[in-house]
Amino acid sequence: MFVRDELKALRGDNKEARTHRVAMEEALEDCRREPRLAAVLEELLRYGEGGDFAHCPALVALFEHTRAARDILRPLIGRLTALHRAYPLAQLAFRHRSQAGAHVLQIAAKERATLSLVLQDAAAFSELPIATFVDAEQREMVLAGKASACLFAIETEDRGRVTLSSVRTELQSGARMKCTGPRQSRLIQPSHESLLTLRLARTAGRPGPTRRVDVRSGRIVHRASGNATDSRAELAMLLLGRMGRNDALPVLAARTRTGDAQLRWQALRQCLALDAATGLPLLERIAKDHADPLYQAARVLLAQLQRERPSLLSEPG
Repeated sequence: MFVRDELKALRGDNKEARTHRVAMEEALEDCRREPRLAAVLEELLRYGEGGDFAHCPALVALFEHTRAARDILRPLIGRLTALHRAYPLAQLAFRHRSQAGAHVLQIAAKERATLSLVLQDAAAFSELPIATFVDAEQREMVLAGKASACLFAIETEDRGRVTLSSVRTELQSGARMKCTGPRQSRLIQPSHESLLTLRLARTAGRPGPTRRVDVRSGRIVHRASGNATDSRAELAMLLLGRMGRNDALPVLAARTRTGDAQLRWQALRQCLALDAATGLPLLERIAKDHADPLYQAARVLLAQLQRERPSLLSEPG
């Protein structure tokens, strides 16, 4: 593996790396003390604690016009950009992620609210019409670029499918979008231009599951818990199943009986994958209980197994 000389120097010189980090941290704190940004961050905390957006005038002003957003963010971005030119190997001062052409820079996070810059290039505009429905309140304003978008709302849901209504809109600088709650989403249409947006998001106090929907058919292609703790538990169960940990079966079987429906379903799936003799009676029990929120999903899965894997089904009686 090739390692640049600059990285080798940093690896052997903790003092220089510390200088970079301290310079970035001090610059960030200086910018956050700037009165206009400080007012935004103060109200972000109020909003994150459950306050009404309309009662947060600094946040409202931030999303009224692109000029206001640029004026507030320009000193921060300019200062950090200059520092990265001086210290190109310094760690970015914000939480950030990049994948498939989508780049998110989290400016601040307070309680349940986050304020982020989101840059999407052509690679991010998926040809697959999959919309993600998250239990959150989300506002976005376009700062630069152009694209088309469809705003979706779930009208009805039944047996793993939804009925959607949609509105198409054109996006350019100053355009705003809002999604409220787990039944609204938006899907950016393919474009050859990059799109830069400012995003304000607040998750629900007790978030419901996140759903990914094929907007052509209305089929729910994936569900995930909207709660971070539940998501970790779901991932842990998936890992136990992939590792073939049969010793975890008693714990997984117990998780199918109580708690969040999404976690129960994941536990059931892993029981079936690890040991059909353990998982099938659990599936059959759920498929007979009309009051169970997993009743319909269990019936569908049981019918599928009856068609495709009849040898797995437990003997009657």
